[in-house]
Amino acid sequence: MARKSARAAAVQMVFENMLGGDGGEETLRGLIAFTPEEDDQQYIDAILSGVETNAEALDAAIEKCLKGWTLDRIAKVDLAVLRVAAWELCYAKETPDAVVINEAVALAQKFDSPTAGKFVNGVLSTLLAERNAKQPEADA
Repeated sequence: MARKSARAAAVQMVFENMLGGDGGEETLRGLIAFTPEEDDQQYIDAILSGVETNAEALDAAIEKCLKGWTLDRIAKVDLAVLRVAAWELCYAKETPDAVVINEAVALAQKFDSPTAGKFVNGVLSTLLAERNAKQPEADA
């Protein structure tokens, strides 16, 4: 399984959806040039469905973590990265938090710029801290 490649493909498909495309199989096979194995496809489908189903909650969580920014000021590609990573942090939880954040930073740097990686890291670190503060302690 190529989880890193699947995550990158999912970000690109979320980005295409944000711009009015359908982010479907044509995008995956043509524009992205990634042929997923079955478990990769299931992972991509889970991300796309999760981001779409939880879009309002994800955007609210992201917006809450912005300092001096609003969602409409964020570059669309960075917002796509943030939505995918926020979904993984808040809903999927099968990938370690540090891996989700590190890969989101790498994707922001790849698709945007090094400074975008710093921005994404800051937002996701704040989101993770907020999420962890809301979770009751297991030993309490």
